[in-house]
Amino acid sequence: MEENQRTEGALEIYEMPVKINGKIPEGRYIIGLDNYENDAAKSMSLGSMFVLDLFTDRIVAEYTGRPPFVDDLNEKCRLLCIFYNARCLYECNKKGTYSYFSRMNSLSLLADTPEYLREKQLIKYSNWGNSSKGVQATMPIKAFGLGLIRDWLLKPIVTEVTNDEGVTVQITLPNLYYIKSRALLRELASFNPDLNVDRIMALLQVMLYREEKMILY
Repeated sequence: MEENQRTEGALEIYEMPVKINGKIPEGRYIIGLDNYENDAAKSMSLGSMFVLDLFTDRIVAEYTGRPPFVDDLNEKCRLLCIFYNARCLYECNKKGTYSYFSRMNSLSLLADTPEYLREKQLIKYSNWGNSSKGVQATMPIKAFGLGLIRDWLLKPIVTEVTNDEGVTVQITLPNLYYIKSRALLRELASFNPDLNVDRIMALLQVMLYREEKMILY
């Protein structure tokens, strides 16, 4: 198998977008993107994105891979935004995503930099151009985002199951039990700051965006 075939990756959809009266509700789904800058690179860094359903707090779709061109990754993200009627928060210190969405007249699909990060003085204030979109993955931002990931993983979820006697009972499990991505679970289990963890960086963007929604709503 050629190298590009091994790293192309494939979109995985765990849950289709839910429609109400034929339309996907605005703001139900959010996306986090860990992008890259160059078409060719010596590293094995991959692009990664996750779609989160804010109503259920679960990941409903994901993509991780390295298409032949950076714009292929950006287009996959753009189409996923359209498919789920979602906006995407991305790592803005990696160039290319903003300009691609701009060329495609799709800047509205990129999330603005969360205001609460400015209030926490984790980022500097700017409200114009590509500095108004996305988040720079600085060390303070990463540390804060990793804390959000931990809180989300350990969040208790109450669900109903049927036991061996046929009785429906309620059980409480951490959110991590509902993650369907084995690759993400492996990255989480083996994580340390020195590893290149593309999925965790994409999840970090999701959690930063989710936190804004939690504060606002």
